Amino acid sequence: MRERVPVNSGTNSQGSREWKPIRLVTAVSTTVGLCIVGDSLLYSILPLEAENLGLTLAQVGLLLSINRLIRLGSNSWIGSIFSRFGPRRPFIVATLLGVGSTMLYGSGWGFAVFFCARALWGIGWSALRHGGYQAVWTGGSVTKGRLMGLFWGLTRLGSAVGVFIGGLFYDQVGYLGTIGVMVLISTVAIPLAWSIRWPPFQQDAGAEEAESRKTAPDAFLSDAILQLQGLLNRWVQILLKPKHRWLVLTGFLDFFLHSVVFATTSLLLRSRLGAEGIESLGLGIATITGALFAVRWLVNLGIAPTLGYLSDQIGQPQTALLLVIGLFGGLLGLSLLGNLWIVLALVLFFICDGGLNIVLNAAASGAAIESEHPHQFVGLFTTAGDAGSALGPLLALSAGGNLGTASVYMVIGSTLTFSVIRYWSLTR
Repeated sequence: MRERVPVNSGTNSQGSREWKPIRLVTAVSTTVGLCIVGDSLLYSILPLEAENLGLTLAQVGLLLSINRLIRLGSNSWIGSIFSRFGPRRPFIVATLLGVGSTMLYGSGWGFAVFFCARALWGIGWSALRHGGYQAVWTGGSVTKGRLMGLFWGLTRLGSAVGVFIGGLFYDQVGYLGTIGVMVLISTVAIPLAWSIRWPPFQQDAGAEEAESRKTAPDAFLSDAILQLQGLLNRWVQILLKPKHRWLVLTGFLDFFLHSVVFATTSLLLRSRLGAEGIESLGLGIATITGALFAVRWLVNLGIAPTLGYLSDQIGQPQTALLLVIGLFGGLLGLSLLGNLWIVLALVLFFICDGGLNIVLNAAASGAAIESEHPHQFVGLFTTAGDAGSALGPLLALSAGGNLGTASVYMVIGSTLTFSVIRYWSLTR
C-alpha cells in the first residue's frame, strides 16, 4: 500500500493554522543549520589538531566517518519513526542530539567519548535531514527544486559559519575555545525546533499494522524482522528501475568524492602551498580551509535556490550534467595547476559540487513523491550518499592522507561524470 505523505492542508495537529511550506522549510533548515556548525568545523580543523588531541590520522578518519556509517542503518529506521510518530518529536530529539554532540567534542574525555559523540550526531543528522525532506514535501512536486534549494541553502549557511568563523577562531584561540563558540551558536536551535508547527500527521498503513502487533510478547523482535524484510523488498523494487538505480549510484559517487576532498583539503593545502604560499596569503591553514569550505556551503544559500528553479524548468538530469562538467574542470585544474592556482581550482570544484548536491537531492525528492514508498526511497538515497560519505574519510585518512591527491580526485570524478551522463541518458 502506498505510504501517506503529509500534505499542506492548512491546520496542524492541534487545530491551529500551520506554517506555509516556505516558512516551514525556512524554520526547519535554520534549525538544522544551527545544529550542524560543530560537525562541519571538524572537517577543517580535526586533521590539523589530531596530534594535540592524541589522535592518529586513522582515528580522525574513523571519527569523520562513524557518523555516516551509523546512518547506513539509521536512515530507514528514522524514516519508520517519522512515518509512525510524525515529525515533531523526532525532530526535537534530533536537535538535542546535535547540540549535545557538539558539547562532547570539547569535553577532552578521549577517543571513546569522541567516538560516541560522532555516533550520536549520525543518528541526529538522519532525523534532522529527514525532517527537511518532509518539510519540502508540503510544497508538492511543482516547487520541490526551489524548496530543496532553500532547505540546503540555509542548512549549509550553518556549515559556512562553522568552518569560516571556526577557522578564524582556531588560528587565534585554539581548539577548545573554538568548540565553545560553536556550542553557543548551536544552542539557539533548541527553542526554534520547539516552536515549529508541522502539518497534520497521518500514520501510514505499515505503522498502523505494527501498532496492532504491539501487544504480542515477541512483538518487538517480530516487528523488527518484518520491517527489515519489507525494507529490503522495497529497496529491491526501487532499484529494479534503471533510472532510479543510476540516480542512487550517482548520489553515492557524489558524496564519496565530496568526502574525500573535504577530509583531505587542509592536508593538501599544507603540503602543496608550503610555508611560502601560506605567508603570501597572510592566513593560517585552518582559515584558508575554512574559507574554501564556506564557499562550498554558501553555494547552497547564494545560488542553490536559483539552480533549484532552473532544474524545475529544464529538468534535474540536464542541470546535473552541466554542473558535473564544471566540477570535472575544477578537478582537472587541481591536477595541472600549481601554487595558489589550486585554491581557485578548489573554489570552482566546491561551487559545482554544491550545485550538483542540490540538484541530485531535488531529483531524489521528485522520484520519492512518484514512488510507492516515498519515505523508503528517501531512506535508500540518503543511505547511498552516507555510504559514500563514510567511505571517503575512512579510506583517505587511514592511508595517512595519501588518497588526498589530485590524481585520485580525478579517478573518482571521472566515474561520477560517467554516472551522471548515464542517469541523464535514461531520462531523455
